[in-house]
Amino acid sequence: MKLLLIGLDGVRIDLAVPAALTLHPGFAAPDHDGDPRFAAEAPVPGAPAMPEPVAAPAAPTLARLIDGGAVLPVWMTPPTDSGPGWSSLLTGTRHEQNNVWWNEFAGHRLARTPDVLSRIFFAEPSARTYAAATWDALVGAAGPGPVIHQRVDQQRGGQHQLMAASDFSRGCASADIQVRTHATGVLNHEGPDAAFVYFEGADEAGHAHGAASREYRAAIGAVDEHVRHLVKAVSERYEAIGEEWLIAVVTDHGHKPEGGHGEDEVDVRRSFLALHVVGGPDAAERLRSRIAGEGSLRSEDVTPLLLRLLGVTGGRWDAGHEVGVRCDIETAGESAGPTRNLAYEW
Repeated sequence: MKLLLIGLDGVRIDLAVPAALTLHPGFAAPDHDGDPRFAAEAPVPGAPAMPEPVAAPAAPTLARLIDGGAVLPVWMTPPTDSGPGWSSLLTGTRHEQNNVWWNEFAGHRLARTPDVLSRIFFAEPSARTYAAATWDALVGAAGPGPVIHQRVDQQRGGQHQLMAASDFSRGCASADIQVRTHATGVLNHEGPDAAFVYFEGADEAGHAHGAASREYRAAIGAVDEHVRHLVKAVSERYEAIGEEWLIAVVTDHGHKPEGGHGEDEVDVRRSFLALHVVGGPDAAERLRSRIAGEGSLRSEDVTPLLLRLLGVTGGRWDAGHEVGVRCDIETAGESAGPTRNLAYEW
């Protein structure tokens, strides 16, 4: 079974698929406390209220995936910025381990926290991997990070492809279309063993207009249409050659009614992991049986769960040598994160 992991930045599941909140009790409240350094700020005076709930999903493709698969709640650990969120989701590590606390990635340890695609390659060196994104911090060699390892040798050999959007003529709307076009072709014609595709349009709209706006809901619909194209691409592979795919969709945070994120509001911390198998008639039942009894996930639990569903296990040295020993951070290889001391805010 192959993996298609889709990242939708800044999507509120209560708008995208309202019915999903009733499918698991874990969506009701966070499963762990937030860091008090990143507590919610006082409400903005005159902030808009969220519109009355509607049953119709803003993301009908996502709703179909959940209906034919499953969905699990994921609770993000503040700070709920995109850098910390995606670093945790894609590497299976906490902020203290990867040392990504802001979108600037200052002092990050991503070289020592391999991403889900690299973990699959390390387990099976013949695996082909692919990642496409609008944000260079995820895939760009010159950007902060990147979260997805470059693995240049595999790029030269054609086993690892990275695509970073360049068309921002209409902001993330045009960049997302560019990502979708490239990813759809690669998925359909080449069928990499594991792929990560990221869209940013909903987050851009959330910042510009707020979660209470029509523009934000429309942007969720737009990225959902991109998801439909990717699902169609891998579904055609199953139809033509019987290739099964695990489709997973996740977000890194929600948005406040007035727009923005970063703190510990429930609607900002609440994420989701939608799972769907494109396969035989019993695909949904097989998937549901494998995740039966799963409670709420934390962001660092997503990668390990995906690897388990794929049957990927990691190797480990048992010898007493010091290769790979972490000695640059005294607290057992973990950092305490930022102090929030204004003396360091220049």
